[in-house]
Amino acid sequence: MNKPLTFLVVGLSMFHPAANAADWALMYGMHDTFVSDEDSHTVGADIGISLSALTDSGIMMGGSLTFFADYDHDELDPDYSPYWHEADAHIQGDLYQFTPAIGLDWLARFDGKQNTVSGVEKQFKLFAGIGAQYEASAFSLGLKALGGYYNLEIDDDVPRSRGYPTNDLKHDTAAYTVLADGQLKLNTKTDGYIRLQQYRDNDQWLENQCELTVSYDSTEWIKGSTVYMSAEYTRYNLDPYQKAGLASVLPWDSDTLLRVYMKVPWRE
Repeated sequence: MNKPLTFLVVGLSMFHPAANAADWALMYGMHDTFVSDEDSHTVGADIGISLSALTDSGIMMGGSLTFFADYDHDELDPDYSPYWHEADAHIQGDLYQFTPAIGLDWLARFDGKQNTVSGVEKQFKLFAGIGAQYEASAFSLGLKALGGYYNLEIDDDVPRSRGYPTNDLKHDTAAYTVLADGQLKLNTKTDGYIRLQQYRDNDQWLENQCELTVSYDSTEWIKGSTVYMSAEYTRYNLDPYQKAGLASVLPWDSDTLLRVYMKVPWRE
């Protein structure tokens, strides 16, 4: 089992015994990975599973694992295997409640993915820190600061064609991340969510992300279900991989994952 999946399984198994009845859900839908520098769209289907639970001590925990199958017609990577996956796991608890609307939390989070069409061979990020949250009846705002470990390995097929050695395409470092997010209730059935985030080490930025998600309560279609439409833009700093006298390790430095999917309770 690879490292990202190992972190996910171990993390969830650690906290599951202490949790109340967990909410399991299935996810299935369609996606498009857009690489704007190449005007490339790679569409496909995806399926996944998610877990959320609350422990007896009030700690929230959750995670998900999603598998993607791509229809690779642009061939950004000439030797691409059109299957990839991503995973996440998180735990969160209260630190201090200043007012009924304003609180301070502690949190830890893992995110990982492998074999994307945009050239990510392996990536995993493991971070812990604190967050401030403001919650009103119709919206919420959050600001979080976390420290931890960042790892990104570039797939070697495209870099090899640009003169790069295949044994030096991994960058891992101690890092920190700051993110701001917000959620807005658009109507009784629809919510909007936005997240802005940057990862950095002591010397430079590593990755920028922007996520926008709209969710719709579709229980009238399938009991307990929710439909999601999301866009996640990621820009990678490729400077740590740069070799003197060579072009950039990849001819692009960003991707956007567009998804439409439904989440259905495992048991309702």
